[in-house]
Amino acid sequence: MKINLTICGVHELPDQEGKPWTHVVSIWDKVFLDDLKCREQVKAIAPGAALLFSFFEDVDDAKAPDGPRFRDVKRILDFTSNIPSKAKVLVHCRAGISRSTATAYAILCQHTRPGREMENLLHIQSLRDLVLPNRLIIEYADKVLKRDGAMLLHLRRES
Repeated sequence: MKINLTICGVHELPDQEGKPWTHVVSIWDKVFLDDLKCREQVKAIAPGAALLFSFFEDVDDAKAPDGPRFRDVKRILDFTSNIPSKAKVLVHCRAGISRSTATAYAILCQHTRPGREMENLLHIQSLRDLVLPNRLIIEYADKVLKRDGAMLLHLRRES
């Protein structure tokens, strides 16, 4: 099943209004945890969609106090595990470059058989001008999806 995915940054959210979103994965920095404005902004853009809000920083160090945790990635993949084939999924983070691209890659891998990781990564790269997936999110997704490191094989080592 090929998931209909869109990736964007917060500054692009207004452009997504009025589209028939069925699911939204909304990733914000931790400082927005108690800020209801970010939640209201996403609800206004996708009023009929199932929404999942996550709050963690864009860091690749598992020891960083505010970075993504295994439970965050598992929660996202649980949320997207049963999406129907006609779903329209929006994934966003602050810039639409790292956390959202890693999350979208994980969602694609979740809905394709093992061995298609490179194809999924290339698809993500075709959706955005700049794609620098958060490695820690992908490491956690690889564990959740039991891909034995396959999701990490084709990532560049910028860090």
